[in-house]
Order: sequence, then C-alpha cells, then structure tokens
Amino acid sequence: MRRRLLVLMVVLVVAAAAATAYFVTRGSAPEAQAQPALGRADAESVAAKDLVGPLHAFGLALLQRQTATSPEGNVVVSPVSLHAVLSMVLNGAEGETATEMRTALGLGDLPGDVNQGWADLITLAQAGRQHEVSIADSLWLRDGIAFRQPFLDTNRDYFAAEMRGLQADPDEAAAAINDWVERHTAGRIKDIVKPEAFHELTILALFNTIHLEVKWEHFEEDWTRDEPFTLASGEKADVPMMHAGELEAPVAQADRYDAVALSTTGPVTVWIVVPKEEVPAEELLDELDARQLEALYRDARVATGSLALPRFTTKYEAKDLEADLTAMGMPRAFSPSEAEFPGIADVGPERIFISKVVQKTFVEFNEEGVEAAAASGAIMETTGMPQVDFDIRADHPFLFLLTEKATQAPLFMGLIRDPR
Repeated sequence: MRRRLLVLMVVLVVAAAAATAYFVTRGSAPEAQAQPALGRADAESVAAKDLVGPLHAFGLALLQRQTATSPEGNVVVSPVSLHAVLSMVLNGAEGETATEMRTALGLGDLPGDVNQGWADLITLAQAGRQHEVSIADSLWLRDGIAFRQPFLDTNRDYFAAEMRGLQADPDEAAAAINDWVERHTAGRIKDIVKPEAFHELTILALFNTIHLEVKWEHFEEDWTRDEPFTLASGEKADVPMMHAGELEAPVAQADRYDAVALSTTGPVTVWIVVPKEEVPAEELLDELDARQLEALYRDARVATGSLALPRFTTKYEAKDLEADLTAMGMPRAFSPSEAEFPGIADVGPERIFISKVVQKTFVEFNEEGVEAAAASGAIMETTGMPQVDFDIRADHPFLFLLTEKATQAPLFMGLIRDPR
C-alpha cells in the first residue's frame, strides 16, 4: 500500500510545483530558453495566478484518469506541460470546439487573459539567476500550408514557441522532434513520437518540454538504509529509505492524510502527501480537488519532526490521452467532421483536427535533491491535404463533373476517352 502512497506523493509534488510555476532545473540547463516577448517577471501577476486553479483542476482530473488506466506501477503527469500544448492549440480554435477546450482545460470562468497568464508564468519560472528552469515550446509547420499569422504570432509572443519545419517524410519528422525533445530535457525524455504518427495529411505538431533539477539538504546518504515498503497488495518489499531527522517544515495534518513541505535550494517546494494507513492512495486522489490543494498549501504550519522517504527513479508514458481529454469535455477537437480550428490555417473546405496527444515524464528523488522532466505534444492533421503546387495534364482518358454551385449536386458526370 505504501508504494501506492508514494505514487500519490510524487504526482502531487509535480502537479503542485508545475501549477504554481515553481520549477527548478539543474545548474547546467539543457539549453538556454527564449523568454516570451510579452512575458513579465512579476511575482504578483494576476494573469499568472489566475491560471493556478485551472492547472490544479486539470492536473487532478488527468492524474485520476491515468491512474485508473494504469492500475499498476507509478503514474506521473505534468499538468503544465500538456496544458501549455493545448493552450497553444486553443489559440486557433473557434465555436463549440473552443468552448469545449476551455471547459476541459478549466478555463471556462477564467477572468483574465490566458495567453498573458502563460507568458508571465513561463517568464517567472525561468527568471532565476542560475537559469533554474528550462521550459520550451515549439510549432512544427508543414511547408505549403497557409498558416494564420495571428496564430503564429500569438504562440511566438506569449509562449516563446520556436517555428520549425515539419518534414514530409514520417521518419524524418519523428527523428527531428525526438531530437528536439531529448535536447531540451537533458536526455531524460526519448522517442516521444513514432513515425506512424505522421502522414501526408499531418500539417502541424506542437510540443512542450520541462526539465528541472533542484537540491535540498534534508537527507544524508549515511542515513539511508533498506527498510520494508508495504505495497498496495499488502506485500512488503525492501527499498532504500531516506531519513530526515529534526526536520523543521510546514506540515498539514488532516483526517485522511498528513502532508509536509520540503524546502530546496531553488524556488520550489516539494510537498509529500501521505494518506493514512487505512486510506488507499487512489481513494484519496479521487477525493482531492483544486480548492483542497490550495487550502493545504495555505493552512500548513511550521513544526519539527522526522520524515522517511524512499529513494526512487520512475518513468511514465501517458496512455490514451485522446480518450481522457474527450471525457474531460473536448470531444470536438478530435473529430474530423466537427473540429473547428479555422484560426490555425486556411485549408479551404477541409477541417483541421487533433489526431494524437502524447506525454512522457521522468522523476528522480535522491539524497541530493529532485530531478524531473516532461514532454507533451499534439499532432494535427486535415481531412484532406490542400494542393499548392501541381502539374495536371489531361492527356489521357479522364472524368468530369458539372455540379450545382451552392450544393455541389452532380448535374452531369462524364468519362472522356477520346476528345476528338
């Protein structure tokens, strides 16, 4: 059972840290990232703070569904990473599709500017003098598509999104994106997409990466020893257990759980939330909502005590995110017949829709600190590829159709074998 508790601890740490933009990366960041042109490093940014509640709600809903999908093993999601990708997509959505996406992303009643909130959040997260944060966004654009300039400008100015070419060859497209993701996560996230995700109708891919590494001074390696860890089945397994004695930290104790906040050398707080022995971690997770998490952060009080925390490394690849996001309220975005993304590109009578959503995460806790990485992406295609350049020669038998202009009703159809 305690292993299940650890799963909850880890994910709440990632969700809480991500949702408040308190990310920290290793001193030698994977790559220096561009800041949003319209971002503000203002810790009191109302726009950034307005995003915190939606990010909590989105993260909890996503985690609950992924935990149900993966009943065994650790589950780790990055709410900020996936939310950022879908927020960029949202900039090209209209009508019911936009309404559904805002609902799924928890933005329905958001009073402020979502894009300004993201710009400030990204800027604040990367404002540390040691470049403690590494957040990157990118748009991969198929050549020959008439992308809307406001869509490109908005994502460049508010998300610092790089504009890159999307190769027509699926192997080359996947290789380029995988290389970009690996470089921006210090090699922790590999092979985020496979070539089969791309084909001739793929026109756009959007990706986000986050990498963090933070140090702490609560645990000494000499204090770590193998101790039993109770699995969800009740079976016990020995794990390397780190120990912090005489720990002075904010603590919140409730009927269903105990929580402690661990300080770090960077602008991040690591919350460890441990359900009571009789409370299954999944049950507690299902009970939590964004308001309860915010109350937990607010009500914690400094106390002195001890903490035992397993040393671990875990990786997770999200499963069937399209189904999760559909269930969370945005089915139209995935529908070739109903999706409304005219703000992304002009593809004539065809529709643009989301064909695939992906995320991979990595987390390591040890005596020195915490390292975490995430990559998320959305791949978009059309119901038919618009032809930009062509060379058509009717120099052999051909068909013709004469249709009524308004309805395209076929008035005449013909096969011409010999035009003489």
